[in-house]
Parts: sequence; structure tokens; C-alpha cells
Amino acid sequence: MRARRHKRGDDLWEELRARMIAETSAWLTEALTHPEQAVRIPTIPAGSGEFPPSLAHAFWEPVLVE
Repeated sequence: MRARRHKRGDDLWEELRARMIAETSAWLTEALTHPEQAVRIPTIPAGSGEFPPSLAHAFWEPVLVE
């Protein structure tokens, strides 16, 4: 059996960094290509009221189920 040489920490970090950059780039490209699929986050001005609990449920359920 051949002995494997483990990668140095710097090599592992560079691979992880490259993968994170590639995944982020792919996600941003997809999001910019299809803006109609964006999840709209409801907002109201601070101090002007509250969202009803039903809105929180209606917003978070599809986000968390996918």
C-alpha cells in the first residue's frame, strides 16, 4: 500500500477558497439571469407597525421548505 502525503493547510485552504468563489459566482450568475425568481422580503418602515404573524408564516414556509 502506498503512503499518501497529506496536503498542507495552505493547499487545502486554497482549494476551499476556489470552490467557495466558484459556487458564489455560479449562484450570482443564476440570480442575475433570472431576477423574476428572487425571493422578495417584505419590509415596513421602522416604528410604523408590525407584520401580522400570518405574514411571517406565509413568508418563511416556502423559504424553509425548499
